[in-house]
Amino acid sequence: MARLGTYTTFDCPTKQIDEAFDWLQEEFNKIEGYVRKISNAHDFGSYPSFEIDYPLELNDIDMDDEDTPEKDYDKKDEWHEKAEKIYNEYVELFEKYL
Repeated sequence: MARLGTYTTFDCPTKQIDEAFDWLQEEFNKIEGYVRKISNAHDFGSYPSFEIDYPLELNDIDMDDEDTPEKDYDKKDEWHEKAEKIYNEYVELFEKYL
């Protein structure tokens, strides 16, 4: 299983949390990513966020390692592009609640 937040963390909407979570899971499943809803502790109370993980095959590709094969860089770059599109759609759909 992947580590939490290996790609990034998305802000969770203040309303429609379950709908946003379901939508993100469906979209990231298409590119073999993982989404988890977590609760973050804070002085003013806990708040939810969505942790986004890479697919297992991309998890250990180090983009800063000079010994990483070019094809691995390309695979991870392609995944980043797809994930960015998902994020942009997510913001459009849920921006009034973020």
